[in-house]
Amino acid sequence: MFYLKKLPYVLFLSLCFLGQGQTTKIDSTNYKAIIRSLPAFTMYGDNYFVTGTSLNEAVSSESSDAKFEIGFKQRLTNIDLPWNVFPFITYRQKSFWDIYRESFPFRETNYNPALGIAKLFFDGNGVRSGLWFAFEHESNGQDGENSRSWNYFSLQHFKFFGTHWHFRTKVWVPMGDLSDNEDILSFRGFFSFGATYHPSKHLFFDIDIQPAYDDKLTGFVKAGISFKISKNSNQFVYLQYFGGYSEDLIDFDQAVSNLRLGIAFKDLFQIGDSR
Repeated sequence: MFYLKKLPYVLFLSLCFLGQGQTTKIDSTNYKAIIRSLPAFTMYGDNYFVTGTSLNEAVSSESSDAKFEIGFKQRLTNIDLPWNVFPFITYRQKSFWDIYRESFPFRETNYNPALGIAKLFFDGNGVRSGLWFAFEHESNGQDGENSRSWNYFSLQHFKFFGTHWHFRTKVWVPMGDLSDNEDILSFRGFFSFGATYHPSKHLFFDIDIQPAYDDKLTGFVKAGISFKISKNSNQFVYLQYFGGYSEDLIDFDQAVSNLRLGIAFKDLFQIGDSR
């Protein structure tokens, strides 16, 4: 049996359908009622604070920083819509903070609001896969030559394999003017894919790969390990590696290799109970 409390954590963070504390088996006959009973406003994606340094430079205040990312989602309505979809707005914000420099300046902040619809698919054991279609905006809020901004339609898909593995893919198509960053697709590409392995509710391994090509490979790899601090906490020790291009918008065409350690906040009700 595949129960809500045993759904892997990444389902909730990537497609944002389900939430707190349900133990009823979910299927195509009751999932709308279950979703309506859940909080409309919840966390979206990992919320974390990490600090570290570059792996290809000497450790210094210039090569070290802090990075944090926050996100939330809001279900817009409980009205029945065609094809059993639910509309959401989401917001992600990623900031790079030079905490080891004098006056602690923020180097860059990237903003990513989105409006989309989501749908789940079922088989005899419960949730099989899901889709999220959205219109997204991403920018760094600056003007002039430091401005980085673009809009795109995206389609995400997730699928379960067993109780410990979750796979995900995302594709996007840019919309409108790209004059602020004409070659951004040479470094962001057009798709990404990733996987999460969670052998227990205390431990998660994540990897995301975003290929791109200019005159050489210009995508990135992001990998993370999350370990729950204590049985009764919702806090995880989080180790994150990022290698490649476009970790931030302002320097999307510059390659980096960063290792950072810190803390991540996850909803305990959204964590699979795998053992």
